[in-house]
Amino acid sequence: MSTTITPPPAVSRGAALRRATAYEYRHLAGLRSTWVVLAVALVLGIGNGVDLGFTDAPTPALAADALQWQPVAMQLPLLALLLIAFGTGPVGSDLARGAARTTWLVAASRGTAFAAKLLVGAAVCAATAAALALLAAAAAATTLALRGTAQPDWAACVPAVLRYLLVMACWPVLAASTAAIVRNRAATVLLLVGWPLLGERLVGALLGRLLDADGLGGWLPFAAARAAMAGTSDEAPQDGFTRALLGSELSPAAGLSVFLAFTAATALAGAFAYRRRDA
Repeated sequence: MSTTITPPPAVSRGAALRRATAYEYRHLAGLRSTWVVLAVALVLGIGNGVDLGFTDAPTPALAADALQWQPVAMQLPLLALLLIAFGTGPVGSDLARGAARTTWLVAASRGTAFAAKLLVGAAVCAATAAALALLAAAAAATTLALRGTAQPDWAACVPAVLRYLLVMACWPVLAASTAAIVRNRAATVLLLVGWPLLGERLVGALLGRLLDADGLGGWLPFAAARAAMAGTSDEAPQDGFTRALLGSELSPAAGLSVFLAFTAATALAGAFAYRRRDA
């Protein structure tokens, strides 16, 4: 008597991606470190809004910069440094555990698993940034009202905050992709922190010296990201000191386009590196 083995039903790519995304979200939500980071970000975000509320006659540009966690002064939103683990963690767990308890086993495809990591990281970071911006705005508005100080034009801040949310959504994509390429979580963190703060400035100055093009450094990705978040209008800031901090004279729309293109290219490279890893 022969036994017939029935193969498991085929799963569509969309269903596999949904299953892998759900697994990644549950894994991220199940980590204690996730909630510790979110708690710290919540306290700092509300404090950021209260600090804005103690400013006399805050302008829309100043309010937008505060809601974005001071990307111009810090050269990178402080929230990005707090949430970097949401991008490096999923790939770092694969590096540490090999094939054990990874999304790859759930999705049966490295490409689908990597896409799930990027989607969950981008969604969580963008949602966190949006929630904290709203809380900071509410804290600032309440503090200003209690002090009897005029409110800034909050509506004028919306375009800048929306561009900031897109940049924050790209951040975990860059982190996960870089981790897949470098294959070392610590090196990825050092690279993503050191490059925007110092490395890009040095490379931009070197390229400008070698190619005799002073504005070339402004097209580098994180300088473009700062330009995307600067100001409240679609025009590049005219203040010389602000432009020096930005390191770019691109308009916000052009800066955002450059950063999105760089993120897409890095994601493709990361997916290629992740898929080529041995099981």
